[in-house]
Amino acid sequence: MKSYKFRINGNEYEVEVLDVDGNMAKIEVNGTVFDVEMQREIPKIKTVVQPTAQARTAKEAKPATEKSSPSGMAAEVRAPLPGVIIQVLVRPGDEVNAGQTLCTLETMKMENAIKADNGGKVASVSIAPGQSVIQDEVLIVINQ
Repeated sequence: MKSYKFRINGNEYEVEVLDVDGNMAKIEVNGTVFDVEMQREIPKIKTVVQPTAQARTAKEAKPATEKSSPSGMAAEVRAPLPGVIIQVLVRPGDEVNAGQTLCTLETMKMENAIKADNGGKVASVSIAPGQSVIQDEVLIVINQ
């Protein structure tokens, strides 16, 4: 159908839209096929990031990053690198503690434990075992 080239955080992605059925699309990103759900209108939300000294230290030690939403009530856990989800250890509604492993991501033949920077209640899980993810893709959202 249509081909696109995206540059995200300095990384180039070749995206081809293979099929569209209603609000579901089958796309190929750099050779990996994804089924995605499209939304008609994308809300305009600015993300505010205010890392503390503890968060900067934790960011260096942990492969996951969390960004606070403008309301300060939710945190997005994002993929530090492209890879494949090996296991998901939480579900929406689960209570998690800071430092708790949320999922395992395989990148460059190494397994990385993705951990929560803050405790709270899991609002959504956007991943499943075996799913390929790209860098900075939102994996899990935690309400604080």
